[in-house]
Amino acid sequence: MHANIDMLKKHRGQKFLIKDLLPYVKVVDTLEASGTQEAVVFDLHKESVRQHYEILCDLTDTINYADEPYTENIQTPALMEILYEKDPGFRAFVERFIEKIGLSEAVISKECARKHSGFYGPVCVADFALTPGSTVNVLNQIMHGMKLSEKEKYYARIVLASKSWGMNTSYVFGWRYIDAVESGKPSTQAVKEEIEMLKYMFDKPMESQTSLMNEIGGLPFGVDKYQKRYMKGMRPVVEAALAKEVNYANILSVPSLSIGDIGHHLCQSTYDMYKDDYALEILEGVVEVVEDTMKKGMPTYENMGQILSTATGASAAAVTYLLESEGFTAEMAVDLMMKRFNNFIQKYPNRGVGIEFHNVDFMDVVHRGNKILHADKGMVNKTVQVDFAPLVRRKIVRDYKGCIYPNCAINKTFATLMKFADHFCLLNIEPITMGMMTNIVASDPKNSMSPVKGCKKCSVSAVTPHRCAYCERTRVI
Repeated sequence: MHANIDMLKKHRGQKFLIKDLLPYVKVVDTLEASGTQEAVVFDLHKESVRQHYEILCDLTDTINYADEPYTENIQTPALMEILYEKDPGFRAFVERFIEKIGLSEAVISKECARKHSGFYGPVCVADFALTPGSTVNVLNQIMHGMKLSEKEKYYARIVLASKSWGMNTSYVFGWRYIDAVESGKPSTQAVKEEIEMLKYMFDKPMESQTSLMNEIGGLPFGVDKYQKRYMKGMRPVVEAALAKEVNYANILSVPSLSIGDIGHHLCQSTYDMYKDDYALEILEGVVEVVEDTMKKGMPTYENMGQILSTATGASAAAVTYLLESEGFTAEMAVDLMMKRFNNFIQKYPNRGVGIEFHNVDFMDVVHRGNKILHADKGMVNKTVQVDFAPLVRRKIVRDYKGCIYPNCAINKTFATLMKFADHFCLLNIEPITMGMMTNIVASDPKNSMSPVKGCKKCSVSAVTPHRCAYCERTRVI
């Protein structure tokens, strides 16, 4: 996280270059297993970052604005195809699942119509949990009709993981359907196109990702070249992970999560965003809250899950603390975004299928932060007191250092938080989450954290509670 901030301080406002991020690669290279942790899990993390950085440096100097979302979607397809090759049983299951997709017109038609109409409200279509409207939710519904052996259930969960924390292609549910309907095609044809793309995504992951990028003009440096090189570079460490019986879901998730900072969290849009001194100040202040709170909690931790929960909880509390500093509340922010979403999809019915998902992240964070601040009296996990001193020390609250008209400046923080709501990765401390995920997986490599089977306590469901009836968490394969 500090490496990210250091690079932003050095390069913000400049042209983004891949080579700028070498310091981040060097920090990742210092990660090591300890105790009983499985070293090959760290190798999956480190080798993926190294391969990603070196391949991109060879293929391009920079990443276009429009391509920034896709740079973390071009790893899992190659990893999927390695697993297909190494385990014919897994490939056979996927072929059976592909056949089932083709027979699931009723489910897919219903879910496409609901996604297009906004029935579920704002959704995180690429969610790591089985929330309504998410791709993994729909895939789980399709699997309900399959009679699965225990081995097939293992494979089924790998498929679900590949579209939650793993990112098997950039395709997310509803994309083809919305495009087809809005172009004037009948819904029956739109559903057929959706089905064909879902089948294609699993049948030929690398080819379908290349086709999708060629279709939208994305990643012009050659996503096919990238994927082939990434596949070759990652093969030895994937084979080593298989030899250690690392869960396939972890083999898919750890490498794809680990590379997010290169060209996605750190990119031209973040270089531009953090030209704003106040945005950088907020990021630094929140990260300091997280670090100080984590250190305070050291005597209380019983497992690494609690460390991760403390980090994300401290971040959520800090963001909500800043929101409340101007008289806003989490409920106001959620209500505003819910109403705006309903208006937005009427104004832009042909919207991008995943356009609101970072807004959902922001809503979920302030919803959680509200509980920590009030119901839990500022305590994370009911054991660690969040330390807000860095926000006060930095004079972030009600002191704008001349960057805004002083007497009437009661929206500056909210306005800046709205910038973050569109690109929430760093304020949501995803680099810390990724590092902790690798540590947690390395401690129990045969079990997968993906997809998350528990309740996310969604902000949207907090205000539309009947939506919970459509969550697949209690019906996960």
